[in-house]
Amino acid sequence: MYRNVVAHLVAVITALLLCCDVAPAVSCTWLRRNIEGPPARHSPGIAYDSRRGVTVLFGGITGRRAGEVLFGDTWEWDGNAWELVATTGPTPRLGHLMVYDEARGVVVLFGGNDGTFRNETWEWDGREWKLTAQTGPSARSRFGMAYDKKRSVVVLFGGIPRDTNDTWEWDGSAWRLVDTGSGPIGRSRVAMVYDEGRETVLLFGGRLADGQPTGDTWEWDGTTWKQVTGTGSHARARHSMVYEPTLGTMVSVGVAFGGGPETLFLNEFQWEEVLSSNEAGQARNAGPTRRVYYGMVYDAARNATLLYGGWDGNKPLNDTWELKCK
Repeated sequence: MYRNVVAHLVAVITALLLCCDVAPAVSCTWLRRNIEGPPARHSPGIAYDSRRGVTVLFGGITGRRAGEVLFGDTWEWDGNAWELVATTGPTPRLGHLMVYDEARGVVVLFGGNDGTFRNETWEWDGREWKLTAQTGPSARSRFGMAYDKKRSVVVLFGGIPRDTNDTWEWDGSAWRLVDTGSGPIGRSRVAMVYDEGRETVLLFGGRLADGQPTGDTWEWDGTTWKQVTGTGSHARARHSMVYEPTLGTMVSVGVAFGGGPETLFLNEFQWEEVLSSNEAGQARNAGPTRRVYYGMVYDAARNATLLYGGWDGNKPLNDTWELKCK
């Protein structure tokens, strides 16, 4: 009787293994690129231009106040080197955001702070910056922004100076205030990204009006915000987030200074730590040191998440890292 039960279980397990694909374990490695690049800074705007296969970076600041050195330079990364490609365009600033509009083939920049909060919309076509709008969302910085590939619009949420909770969309011609009914509580220093698997925009974390970081995750489908995780144990602000197709999910790096430099991924709407290694094979937290206000994008041409710069609590950084998963 016992042997029959065991044989039956073995047969069932064997059949399941033969008929079903078993997902292989994903291995992720951080690699520091020892190259010269933009001067050390935090709070730049950064976006990946998929048509030209380059990452575009603009602006940032050397310190923590607008009285420090602000940058108004534009750099591009081609996988091998950083190149300074423009010194004219938007005024030097920090706290702005940039995304790539795939339908129109331009990088879109909004807002920021150049000593005054701004509400300009600029576009970079690979040759020059063009001012395309000065109406729409109120002047602000430290908001969240992502490009919705399914609907071909830029989605913007929140920001300072008032820790707002408004949602806006840019279609390439005009900004539109979206009446969402309800959604995330007002916040700033939040991360947003387009989830290609679910074809929705994801929002994660941010700083609330009381100054505390939160760890909730929300999903925007073009009509409604839906909360998909609670506050969780990974509350953070001043972070970034990308969609990593090998993991099939979002990756967020860094944490407020009370924690460590973990790399997180969203697994079935639960944030978990990626146990990554570095090129020397050292495991767990083997990548960039803890930081905030860095730039991060997914570089599809090189199948890597690119991270540049940031603020480590004492100084601006200018290191360039790549996270590769397979």
